[in-house]
Amino acid sequence: KNKNHRKLSEPSANADLWQHFDRNMGSMISMEALFWAPLGLDLLLLATTISCCKLSGMEWYLKTINEHSSAPKKNDDNVAKSINDDSSPIHSVWELAMIAYSAYGCLLPWAAYVCYTDPSHRVSCAWAMTTLMLSKMTSKAAWNWEDAAGKSKMLSLIVFYLPTYGGYAVYNTFLK
Repeated sequence: KNKNHRKLSEPSANADLWQHFDRNMGSMISMEALFWAPLGLDLLLLATTISCCKLSGMEWYLKTINEHSSAPKKNDDNVAKSINDDSSPIHSVWELAMIAYSAYGCLLPWAAYVCYTDPSHRVSCAWAMTTLMLSKMTSKAAWNWEDAAGKSKMLSLIVFYLPTYGGYAVYNTFLK
Protein backbone atom coordinates (compact mmCIF):
# COMPACT_ATOMS: atom_id res chain seq x y z
CA LYS A 1 0.00 0.00 0.00
CA ASN A 2 0.98 3.58 -0.56
CA LYS A 3 2.15 5.16 2.72
CA ASN A 4 0.97 8.62 1.64
CA HIS A 5 -2.56 7.39 1.01
CA ARG A 6 -4.86 8.08 4.00
CA LYS A 7 -8.18 6.52 4.80
CA LEU A 8 -11.15 8.86 5.03
CA SER A 9 -11.60 7.98 8.70
CA GLU A 10 -8.05 9.06 9.66
CA PRO A 11 -7.65 12.66 10.82
CA SER A 12 -5.67 14.79 8.44
CA ALA A 13 -2.75 16.94 9.46
CA ASN A 14 -4.73 20.06 8.55
CA ALA A 15 -7.87 19.16 10.51
CA ASP A 16 -6.99 21.44 13.42
CA LEU A 17 -6.26 24.30 11.07
CA TRP A 18 -9.59 23.82 9.27
CA GLN A 19 -11.52 23.68 12.57
CA HIS A 20 -9.77 26.88 13.67
CA PHE A 21 -10.73 28.55 10.39
CA ASP A 22 -14.29 27.26 10.58
CA ARG A 23 -14.73 28.45 14.18
CA ASN A 24 -13.16 31.86 13.73
CA MET A 25 -13.60 32.83 10.09
CA GLY A 26 -16.82 30.98 9.30
CA SER A 27 -18.98 33.19 11.47
CA MET A 28 -17.22 36.31 10.24
CA ILE A 29 -17.80 35.39 6.62
CA SER A 30 -21.47 34.69 7.23
CA MET A 31 -21.88 37.91 9.24
CA GLU A 32 -20.31 39.93 6.45
CA ALA A 33 -22.63 38.22 3.95
CA LEU A 34 -25.54 39.68 5.94
CA PHE A 35 -24.21 43.10 4.99
CA TRP A 36 -22.88 42.58 1.46
CA ALA A 37 -25.69 40.45 0.01
CA PRO A 38 -28.44 43.08 0.32
CA LEU A 39 -26.07 45.94 -0.47
CA GLY A 40 -24.91 44.19 -3.64
CA LEU A 41 -28.52 43.54 -4.62
CA ASP A 42 -29.41 47.17 -3.95
CA LEU A 43 -26.52 48.30 -6.17
CA LEU A 44 -27.72 46.03 -8.99
CA LEU A 45 -31.31 47.24 -8.62
CA LEU A 46 -30.10 50.83 -8.58
CA ALA A 47 -28.08 50.34 -11.76
CA THR A 48 -31.01 48.81 -13.63
CA THR A 49 -33.75 51.15 -12.46
CA ILE A 50 -31.78 54.36 -12.79
CA SER A 51 -30.70 53.40 -16.31
CA CYS A 52 -34.32 52.62 -17.23
CA CYS A 53 -35.46 55.95 -15.78
CA LYS A 54 -32.72 57.91 -17.56
CA LEU A 55 -32.93 56.08 -20.91
CA SER A 56 -36.67 55.42 -21.17
CA GLY A 57 -37.87 58.36 -19.13
CA MET A 58 -41.16 59.25 -17.62
CA GLU A 59 -43.25 57.31 -20.15
CA TRP A 60 -41.62 54.00 -19.14
CA TYR A 61 -42.05 54.82 -15.47
CA LEU A 62 -45.72 55.77 -15.76
CA LYS A 63 -46.52 52.69 -17.85
CA THR A 64 -44.74 50.48 -15.30
CA ILE A 65 -46.62 52.08 -12.42
CA ASN A 66 -49.89 51.67 -14.32
CA GLU A 67 -49.15 47.97 -14.97
CA HIS A 68 -48.38 47.23 -11.31
CA SER A 69 -51.10 49.37 -9.80
CA SER A 70 -54.17 47.77 -8.24
CA ALA A 71 -56.24 50.72 -9.46
CA PRO A 72 -58.24 50.32 -12.66
CA LYS A 73 -55.97 50.48 -15.69
CA LYS A 74 -55.83 53.81 -17.44
CA ASN A 75 -55.67 54.38 -21.12
CA ASP A 76 -52.12 54.68 -22.50
CA ASP A 77 -53.27 57.76 -24.43
CA ASN A 78 -53.74 59.57 -21.10
CA VAL A 79 -50.14 58.74 -20.16
CA ALA A 80 -48.88 60.08 -23.49
CA LYS A 81 -50.98 63.26 -23.10
CA SER A 82 -49.58 63.86 -19.61
CA ILE A 83 -46.04 63.46 -20.87
CA ASN A 84 -46.51 65.70 -23.90
CA ASP A 85 -48.27 68.43 -21.93
CA ASP A 86 -45.45 70.53 -20.46
CA SER A 87 -47.87 72.26 -18.08
CA SER A 88 -48.88 68.95 -16.49
CA PRO A 89 -47.90 68.72 -12.81
CA ILE A 90 -46.49 65.26 -13.48
CA HIS A 91 -43.35 66.91 -14.87
CA SER A 92 -42.64 68.63 -11.55
CA VAL A 93 -43.19 65.38 -9.66
CA TRP A 94 -40.95 63.52 -12.14
CA GLU A 95 -38.15 66.07 -11.77
CA LEU A 96 -38.36 65.94 -7.99
CA ALA A 97 -38.31 62.14 -8.03
CA MET A 98 -35.31 62.09 -10.38
CA ILE A 99 -33.39 64.54 -8.19
CA ALA A 100 -33.97 62.31 -5.16
CA TYR A 101 -33.19 59.13 -7.09
CA SER A 102 -30.04 60.65 -8.59
CA ALA A 103 -28.86 61.56 -5.10
CA TYR A 104 -29.51 57.97 -3.99
CA GLY A 105 -27.68 56.84 -7.13
CA CYS A 106 -24.62 58.78 -6.01
CA LEU A 107 -24.76 58.09 -2.29
CA LEU A 108 -25.33 54.32 -2.34
CA PRO A 109 -22.24 53.48 -4.45
CA TRP A 110 -20.20 55.96 -2.40
CA ALA A 111 -21.42 54.32 0.83
CA ALA A 112 -20.54 50.87 -0.56
CA TYR A 113 -17.05 52.11 -1.44
CA VAL A 114 -16.56 53.66 2.00
CA CYS A 115 -17.79 50.48 3.70
CA TYR A 116 -15.43 48.40 1.57
CA THR A 117 -12.39 50.56 2.31
CA ASP A 118 -13.22 51.23 5.98
CA PRO A 119 -15.18 48.41 7.65
CA SER A 120 -15.88 50.57 10.71
CA HIS A 121 -18.65 52.29 8.72
CA ARG A 122 -20.56 49.09 7.91
CA VAL A 123 -22.65 49.06 11.08
CA SER A 124 -23.86 52.64 10.63
CA CYS A 125 -24.62 51.93 6.96
CA ALA A 126 -26.57 48.81 7.97
CA TRP A 127 -28.57 50.87 10.48
CA ALA A 128 -29.27 53.50 7.81
CA MET A 129 -30.42 50.87 5.30
CA THR A 130 -32.54 49.15 7.97
CA THR A 131 -34.20 52.49 8.68
CA LEU A 132 -34.79 53.01 4.95
CA MET A 133 -36.39 49.57 4.67
CA LEU A 134 -38.60 50.25 7.70
CA SER A 135 -39.68 53.57 6.19
CA LYS A 136 -40.67 51.76 2.99
CA MET A 137 -42.99 49.67 5.14
CA THR A 138 -44.86 52.75 6.39
CA SER A 139 -46.39 53.67 3.05
CA LYS A 140 -50.09 53.03 2.62
CA ALA A 141 -49.56 51.04 -0.58
CA ALA A 142 -46.94 48.77 0.98
CA TRP A 143 -49.52 46.73 2.87
CA ASN A 144 -51.77 46.15 -0.15
CA TRP A 145 -51.79 42.34 -0.22
CA GLU A 146 -54.22 42.20 -3.14
CA ASP A 147 -51.55 43.42 -5.54
CA ALA A 148 -49.01 40.67 -6.34
CA ALA A 149 -46.17 43.16 -6.94
CA GLY A 150 -46.86 44.97 -3.66
CA LYS A 151 -47.01 41.69 -1.79
CA SER A 152 -43.68 40.53 -3.22
CA LYS A 153 -42.02 43.86 -2.34
CA MET A 154 -43.27 43.67 1.22
CA LEU A 155 -42.21 40.04 1.58
CA SER A 156 -38.73 40.90 0.28
CA LEU A 157 -38.47 43.58 2.96
CA ILE A 158 -39.68 41.27 5.72
CA VAL A 159 -37.88 38.09 4.69
CA PHE A 160 -34.66 39.43 3.14
CA TYR A 161 -33.79 43.07 3.83
CA LEU A 162 -34.75 43.42 7.49
CA PRO A 163 -33.07 40.16 8.60
CA THR A 164 -29.88 40.91 6.67
CA TYR A 165 -29.34 44.63 7.20
CA GLY A 166 -31.08 44.62 10.57
CA GLY A 167 -29.44 41.39 11.71
CA TYR A 168 -26.00 42.71 10.84
CA ALA A 169 -26.68 46.01 12.61
CA VAL A 170 -28.14 44.43 15.75
CA TYR A 171 -25.44 41.76 16.00
CA ASN A 172 -22.54 44.17 15.58
CA THR A 173 -24.06 46.82 17.86
CA PHE A 174 -25.40 44.76 20.76
CA LEU A 175 -24.12 41.19 20.58
CA LYS A 176 -20.52 41.39 19.40
